Amino acid sequence: MTASASDGLVHLDASTFQKPLGQLAEVLAQKLHREAPKLLPAPTFVAVDLFVLMRKAMRTYDLLFYLNADERRNSDCYWRSAYSVLALSLIRTMIDCLYNITTILQAPAANGALFRKSGFQKSLRALDDEEQRYGGQPKWDEYIARGRSMIDLGLRESGFTLAEINSQKWAWHTLGQYLSYKPGGRTTAHQDFLRTFAYGNWREYSAMSHSTFEGLMPTAMYYVADTAPHDNREMIEQRFELVLFMHIGRAAGLLLCIITELQAHFKFDDDGARINERIHEMWDALMPVFEIKELYDGHYRQRMKARGI
Repeated sequence: MTASASDGLVHLDASTFQKPLGQLAEVLAQKLHREAPKLLPAPTFVAVDLFVLMRKAMRTYDLLFYLNADERRNSDCYWRSAYSVLALSLIRTMIDCLYNITTILQAPAANGALFRKSGFQKSLRALDDEEQRYGGQPKWDEYIARGRSMIDLGLRESGFTLAEINSQKWAWHTLGQYLSYKPGGRTTAHQDFLRTFAYGNWREYSAMSHSTFEGLMPTAMYYVADTAPHDNREMIEQRFELVLFMHIGRAAGLLLCIITELQAHFKFDDDGARINERIHEMWDALMPVFEIKELYDGHYRQRMKARGI
């Protein structure tokens, strides 16, 4: 990232992190898939869920670059900046992946089980609601029966019983619920860290996802650009470059947070793969992004040092 003499802005050189970060993420994903089940003091499915969450964050990151690749924007006559702006709300799912992964790692056996049990319970309750509303209609009955059969298979593969799920009293919190929960009247260090993503520019991704007015304010111009005066349309497209720069940098930072958290917890063998060294290289590449530097200074500098990264 370098300062431009012509516009005074700071520009992000994607070549310094796009592929290197994606490749590093794949190394961690493969480590999760192959080694984590033996390292976690928890059922095997916990490592599976961590692997899936990691891959979801990675594919979200990949999608943002896929939509905004130079060759697509320059040669695809159907490409629209509005499509890229719509996809920015997916960055919120990366925040949720970070939340779910780090919360599971707080207590892998207990929290990993709760993550699944809560999901099974909510899925069964949804089927109960649909049966109450649509039961007696052959197509719906078939759909509901098929859903229950799939859940039953998942329960058996996870080592749970239906009675165990039905009696489950605790539900997996959403990020917002988790941040509001104060056991003993005070928040935990983990909550304080995650609260960063409820402030400043991070919070706009939730607003975008829910289509609230504050979420529409920074994006509406792209959805209705064809109604803007012709003299303003070029300005809107030029502004898109700056908007894209900001959000891509944050998405990369989120993926790096997940990578760092996983390596801090598991301490995967660093021989050959240079995992720790590459993590430092990625933090250095993204440090000029304000939100990423804030995360590093406020949390990851000390966490990496404490965990030997």
